[in-house]
Amino acid sequence: MKRHARTPPPPDWRRLRDSLDHWPDAALLLDPEGRVAVANLVAQGQWQGAGAPLQGQPADSLLSGLRRRGDGAPLLPRAALRGGPRATCGEGEDAQGRGWLLRCLPLVDEGQGLHGWLVVLVDVTLLWLAEAQRDHALRFLSHDARQSATTILAMLDLARQRPEAAQADGRLLQGIEREAQAGLDRSDRFVQLARTQARPLQTELLDLAALLRMVVDAAWSTAGRQRVRILLRPLPDDAPCVADRGMLTRALGAMLDHALDRSPPGSILSCAVTAHDGQWRVALREPAAGPPVRQALQLARTVAQRHGGSLDIEHAADAGCTVTLVLPRPTAAELAAPFTES
Repeated sequence: MKRHARTPPPPDWRRLRDSLDHWPDAALLLDPEGRVAVANLVAQGQWQGAGAPLQGQPADSLLSGLRRRGDGAPLLPRAALRGGPRATCGEGEDAQGRGWLLRCLPLVDEGQGLHGWLVVLVDVTLLWLAEAQRDHALRFLSHDARQSATTILAMLDLARQRPEAAQADGRLLQGIEREAQAGLDRSDRFVQLARTQARPLQTELLDLAALLRMVVDAAWSTAGRQRVRILLRPLPDDAPCVADRGMLTRALGAMLDHALDRSPPGSILSCAVTAHDGQWRVALREPAAGPPVRQALQLARTVAQRHGGSLDIEHAADAGCTVTLVLPRPTAAELAAPFTES
């Protein structure tokens, strides 16, 4: 059976193809069936790490790891390239938590004949981070920063209404002092978080086990006053980690402070460093059954993410709560490389 020759693409399509390598974002030109015809240099660097050529791959399979925010559906569904020439756009994230803005535009001629598709992906991770920082600052200013002041004002108003009872009951001054200290603690956490998000990493090769031991030693007096025992599990002889020492020290300190605040007198808080699947896992297990105070752990989560790791939380009514700081173990090349600000 004689095959009909496909109509050649219009000149504008060819000019677009020739200009893709000058674009700052990842861009793909697809044929009418949705297969990759041309990938610019940014796209090749993003998806060709395994060595397989991008040309000829179905775009919906190539981008299957990108999921929409909210419902987790594919950012580029198969149906978007199988129906009529309609534009598709959306915002989603990949498995590493990076944010992406996708635009898929049909390339048609004057008679609305489909010659292919243009897919552009813009990395919006920094924009997401800026939005999260703005939202966090607004929440702090609208709620956290006002909470202690509102409570103290209510206590003082009650004291004015019942001055005799207030003078006889020493709990009023204790309550005011407690709320004032809580407000200062929230402000300190907010400032530390903002500084951690803003300043560049100053990485060095350090021993993660020795760093945890130092943080635990600094918390012994606090644990003694609260009658909480800190059990340091057997540590690796050497736990090399490429990290910012100051940031990591504050993160581990915040995790330990959070655990101590939640541990009842007479309880045992255990700490451990283990290696698993190319990662270091610093786990703090406390007996408290309820969910953790996530705001108090935001600093540790931010530090972990900035180092390419994560903060895992597990809690159950009968098993306590375990907060684990996960960090990548350095490769041989990283161990041999000089460390600079990043």
